[in-house]
Amino acid sequence: MSISNEVAEQNIITIQAGEYSFFEEFTKKNGIAWSYEEKKNNILPLSKSYVGYITTPIRILTLRPKYNEIGFEHIIRLYLYVYGYRPTDSAAILDVSNSEMSADVADMFIKNLRRNIQEGIIRNYQRERMQTGAIKGRVNYTKTYMDARLMKKKYVSTTVSSLSVCNDYNNLILSALKKLQHTNKYTSAATELSMYFDGASANVKNGSLLLERINFNSNTARYRKTLTYAAMIIDQLSYSDKGSAVGTDSFLINFDRLFEDFVAKVLKEIPEKKEFTTWANKKKFAKVLGSAGEYDEREYQPDIIYRFVAEDEKYDYMPSAYAVLDVKNKAYGQFKNADIYQILTYIRLLHSQKAVLLYPSFQKRMPEQLSLDESIFSPSTISACFINIAESSGAAFLDSTHWFADIVVKTILDIPV
Repeated sequence: MSISNEVAEQNIITIQAGEYSFFEEFTKKNGIAWSYEEKKNNILPLSKSYVGYITTPIRILTLRPKYNEIGFEHIIRLYLYVYGYRPTDSAAILDVSNSEMSADVADMFIKNLRRNIQEGIIRNYQRERMQTGAIKGRVNYTKTYMDARLMKKKYVSTTVSSLSVCNDYNNLILSALKKLQHTNKYTSAATELSMYFDGASANVKNGSLLLERINFNSNTARYRKTLTYAAMIIDQLSYSDKGSAVGTDSFLINFDRLFEDFVAKVLKEIPEKKEFTTWANKKKFAKVLGSAGEYDEREYQPDIIYRFVAEDEKYDYMPSAYAVLDVKNKAYGQFKNADIYQILTYIRLLHSQKAVLLYPSFQKRMPEQLSLDESIFSPSTISACFINIAESSGAAFLDSTHWFADIVVKTILDIPV
């Protein structure tokens, strides 16, 4: 069933008999606040930024994207782009088939994996040190001579290369399969497929991080979607055993965070000059004082900055950026007051000359501007740029990303578009 009750930016789930303990565990696992009053009224307000499904002991709740113009296939394409796509790849990698348009990523993973296994499992040669009774491989003759003098039975010290399934590709796959073994729907298939990867590691904790480090080639590119789905399962899927061997599963993607990561990747990778950057950590800009002195502090972290200088001599060696860009997953009603206040603070802290808000759209859309009182504000203009996330093909989607990156640069540099 789909959730249709909507209040502002939230979906309201009505808790049914037999679901209370499930949702108590679910909210704790996913770091979702559930107040006493909400529990008392048997409701759970859930941010519309979540996309996916929740399987309770008695029903399946589908959390659709918060915009009617897009479906799960567009969310999957964003995920593929952020964690699996490389600039040298074909656009076909970002095509999503009719069978890949549901929230059931586990089903897509299993189907893709079966096709890949039919074509062959990825194995790599790995070196292993061993002691043997016969000369083979790369022998350490000094140690071998000493062990022979000591009359050891296996006196040959050598390094032998052999084919192994223990590599990043298979470790991702096996880790996802082991997680799926805890769910009612896929325990049988996951157990069966796990046998093909005996010898790999199932200890991957951050799937997307490992996926970003993998370099695909012509022989391994066919595994890209499979590994992307595996990473999604490792990072986003949770299960509830309730004392049994297997149980319910839930799959949630934070659409807002995914959109932020997507826009950041577009601007950091596509422009020829690599002048867009992001911060790994927040920076302090204020302290909270009480009767006993400082007891707290306030920090800030813009989503994206342009031409950042860590210690700018023009501003007493304080940090600066020519432009500050903030990503907002708000397709309707741009230039909200809270967003304006936030970016005005950023440009003040970083002595910026340009401020740009970045929004999703469902078609090609030209930039817009908010004009402020120039006697009070400097800069007195905040720009908005839009990226189309509703394209129907991978090629059109890539065209939109390049158009967007070009528009953003031209907006910052005051080049006519």
